Amino acid sequence: MQPKLEVTFEETETVPGQPLTLRLTVLVPTFMPVPPVWPDFETPNLMVRLPSKASSPTSKSIGGETWSGISRRYQITPVVPGTFEIPAGDVKVRYRALEGSDVLEAVLPVPAQTVSGVVPEGAEGLDPFVAAEKLTLTQTVEGDTTGLDAGASFSRAIEIKIEGVSPMFLPPVTSEDGLAGLRAYPESPVVEESENRGVVRGSRMEKTTYVVEGSVEGALPEVRLQWFNLKTGKVEDAVADAVEVQGDAPVLAPRSEPLDLAMLLRWAGGCVVLVLVGWGALRWAAPVVRRYWRDARGRQENSATHAYRQFQKALKTRDVSATKQAYLVWSHKVPTASPETEAAIAEAFLEIGAARFGQTQAKDEIQAWDHLKTLCHGKRRQTRYRRDTKEPDLPPLNPVSTHQN
Repeated sequence: MQPKLEVTFEETETVPGQPLTLRLTVLVPTFMPVPPVWPDFETPNLMVRLPSKASSPTSKSIGGETWSGISRRYQITPVVPGTFEIPAGDVKVRYRALEGSDVLEAVLPVPAQTVSGVVPEGAEGLDPFVAAEKLTLTQTVEGDTTGLDAGASFSRAIEIKIEGVSPMFLPPVTSEDGLAGLRAYPESPVVEESENRGVVRGSRMEKTTYVVEGSVEGALPEVRLQWFNLKTGKVEDAVADAVEVQGDAPVLAPRSEPLDLAMLLRWAGGCVVLVLVGWGALRWAAPVVRRYWRDARGRQENSATHAYRQFQKALKTRDVSATKQAYLVWSHKVPTASPETEAAIAEAFLEIGAARFGQTQAKDEIQAWDHLKTLCHGKRRQTRYRRDTKEPDLPPLNPVSTHQN
């Protein structure tokens, strides 16, 4: 008897940003010594994710016999309005023969599916389109924004919190328009996401430091984000007020004595000027130095090396969800490894899930965790010295010729 594949996709239309559930269930008459190899369904304009506990064991009575199986759940989310096709795929299955100890193989075809992202009535004018169950926008200003001298600085942070949709759908909201005499130094946005009992929530933080370089008079524009409330069915506004900014340029001290002053007084006056200039330079340099170290720390925390260390920490806890999330973060920062390695890592995660939630022994789960660690170490060796095309490096300021053997 051949294995069976059941495809369940009850709803195929949703609001952009809201996930649909696609479930694949593989059933065999005996048992599967290893988890199936599932398709990934990667498609432009669709976000395909595996939620927490995406794979689970199952069974079903067929012809009076109990068949064992594994169910796989995907979350399919349209990123933009429109109709999109999930391409057909295959599920590769290995299972024990009914008689004897042979392990048989089968390839089960998955038909193509159609998904539609539909903008609800009344929200057609939203650009970009954002729909959520709850959204809040808060503003935090650190430091004085008026009565500023040249070299003084302050920061403006905009935080958006969202529920019912991934924060990855939130657009940038901080305006790039500046004020004359005011230099902006934006930090990289910080996006955080969590899931609790199937409810996705998260936040996006945008922070910019402003340094006064001369006379400035005006206001940083207000921040306004229109969004569609899925609970009320209405378009709402999230607003942060404009920030008034005022600062004066440095004033050069006039000479208090004519040119025929005695040498001693001229020397003393020169020292005073040097002290004032040095103090002004120090006040200007302080925020620059702080910004340099903050940027350096941000680059380090955003690096692939840091992400891999966080992944290693998660591995030690043996928390399936945290480990998978840390792996995805690291994987997005490095080039793709060989197809064999990527497939083996995906299968290792399935082995861990099957060991934890199935009926295997605890030692099998330990072996699965060790296997995952070994595979990821191998992936790091493969990708560590390859150029990451996802986030290309800036060219060096002073390029020099290098030769590699």
